[in-house]
Amino acid sequence: MAKGDCFVFLDFAFNQVPAGRVIIKLFLDVAPKTAENFRCLCTGEKGMGQLGKLLYYKGSRMHRVVPLCMVQGGDIVNGDGTSGDSIYGEYFPSEAREVEHTEPGMVGLSIDSSGRNSSQFYITTQPCPHLDDQNVVCGKVVKGLDVIQDMSEIPRENDIPQGDIVICDCGELKPGEPWCLEENDGTADVYPPWPNDWNGSVDEHLLTGVIRDINGSGHIFYHKQSYQDAERKYKKVLRYIDWFIEKSSKRADNSFMEFRYNVLLNLCAVRLKLNKNAEVIQHSSEVIAHNPDNGKAFYRRACAKLALKEYDGALQDLKVAYKLHPNDRSIRNTFEATKRKRQLYLNKEKLFYSRAFNNVH
Repeated sequence: MAKGDCFVFLDFAFNQVPAGRVIIKLFLDVAPKTAENFRCLCTGEKGMGQLGKLLYYKGSRMHRVVPLCMVQGGDIVNGDGTSGDSIYGEYFPSEAREVEHTEPGMVGLSIDSSGRNSSQFYITTQPCPHLDDQNVVCGKVVKGLDVIQDMSEIPRENDIPQGDIVICDCGELKPGEPWCLEENDGTADVYPPWPNDWNGSVDEHLLTGVIRDINGSGHIFYHKQSYQDAERKYKKVLRYIDWFIEKSSKRADNSFMEFRYNVLLNLCAVRLKLNKNAEVIQHSSEVIAHNPDNGKAFYRRACAKLALKEYDGALQDLKVAYKLHPNDRSIRNTFEATKRKRQLYLNKEKLFYSRAFNNVH
């Protein structure tokens, strides 16, 4: 951190699950009033605003996600993009627009219909030259950009995210203060949520230990029945593996790829618990395409199809799984249960059509 640099952080949670930390360098020399407003809203040091709300981003929501453009938040008054406040009053005029939106991660304040700023801000997910003549850039994401990119892919309706995206903590990072991008949940996973923020080298031996630590952390949360945290960990393992494959100058060996398929099956197990059955079918099918003799993959795909009431497909997968593992009681019991449910479904369907035709005159 160079002398005079100012860095702030935003910690995000998606549906109450930690998503990661975003570090922003503020441009106090280019847009001093705008950047100072953002800094103070990160620390909460100014207390109550004119509208009776704390001048503090902590606890506020990201209320808008524009595909291939930006994410937007910072309405500390209503939380839905209809209001805001600033350290200078409800609104303050825009400063000169000196920095362009040339890359992902540019941070600026949103303007109202009169071209004024308050607390609402945006972070770009790609270059946005159409914003250059409208908004003032006051900073840039230097770590955690993948958190923002991940946020931009959350399901939405009319640009409104369908899940809660909350700033669960925020503040200023003083010179010499650690940035704390790493996980700190008491498990062996002490790595950032996203590998691009990791300072380790692209070394297969080193990364093998890292992914085993993260995977083990997922197991701990799974056995605690903290399924959302377990899902987060297994997804993180896959991110690190895929990152290594992309960055490495050579192809990963077979054992490395086998580990990836095992993690996919772990993800299937936890997503069955979370009723994310379409994703389970997708992941298990990927494993089956790689190894048609993986009975566990057929079994987990069958469980997902059963949950979706795709009884015939479930029975087909269970037959394959049972053939591969003839002594597995879980497979046999699920097979018998699926046959009963299929028969009940057919009986109900038969009764429905019988009554429907009997009522025809």
